[in-house]
Amino acid sequence: MTIPSFVIIMKEFYHNMKIFSINKRGVIVYEKFQFLLDKTNKTPYQVAKDTGISTATLSSWKNGVYVPKTDKLLILAKYFGVSIEYFLEK
Repeated sequence: MTIPSFVIIMKEFYHNMKIFSINKRGVIVYEKFQFLLDKTNKTPYQVAKDTGISTATLSSWKNGVYVPKTDKLLILAKYFGVSIEYFLEK
């Protein structure tokens, strides 16, 4: 393997790990969201209707497609009566 090939492979590896890390963060946030849903006997549809956050957005977090943005987390924190730190803690 030549040095340029190694560099390309390492860049690709780093890029994939970064994406994995971002996706995992979204999934962790969704797990906390799911806990709050269960605790309050609400459905994602109900939360979407009450907060204006689309069910598609909530699904994208669940599937690790997107990481929740701060403004959406603030809305959910207020809705469920928790701090935004609740969603950001590991």
